[in-house]
Amino acid sequence: MIVNGKSIKNGKNVLPQIRRDQITAATYKVVSRKGYYDFTIMDVARETGLSTGLILYYFKNKQNLLLNLFRETQRNVRDNLLRQLEKAEDPLGKLEIFIDQSFLLFENEKDYFYLLFEFWTQLKRNKDIRRMVQKLYQAYRDELSFILKTGMERGIFRDMDVQYSALICVSLVQHTIIQHLIDDRAFDFKAYSAKIRQCIFDMVLKDPCPKK
Repeated sequence: MIVNGKSIKNGKNVLPQIRRDQITAATYKVVSRKGYYDFTIMDVARETGLSTGLILYYFKNKQNLLLNLFRETQRNVRDNLLRQLEKAEDPLGKLEIFIDQSFLLFENEKDYFYLLFEFWTQLKRNKDIRRMVQKLYQAYRDELSFILKTGMERGIFRDMDVQYSALICVSLVQHTIIQHLIDDRAFDFKAYSAKIRQCIFDMVLKDPCPKK
């Protein structure tokens, strides 16, 4: 068997990663359903059909399992965003994708945001989780700052404080999502996400953006 260009005899080195992925996916479902505090290793064992001993073989304890879950979910979200951004060559197209993918993620994967909420409750208590959340939002700001800076250099976006503008853009998108997650009857999500999108375009574009 060939994996990443390397021959793996009988696939022996593949099974551990398959098992880890299986356990991580099951943990995602369980934590989304039961919450950070209330789930147990036994819950994950039932979800996977594996023994608790086998789960603890791959993840030494509940905390290790949770940190892996957070790391993997963030990596998947990040990788998907980067793949989508590659579809556009110009900064405006990339900005559109950045905003749209954030709102689409919420519409298609609400469990991800509930899971994120669960981890936020640990920011004060758990330095590892705090560090990973910091990296997550820094990555969003950095990616958006690069898009905005490129757009300025090409004369598409107006002159601006790039870091501040990236902060505002991320805040507008993320907090719209948070408010709707808390109260889904507060406003029409599709209508308001379109307004937020237009608001960001109006803020950064040198020339007025046609209303959509």
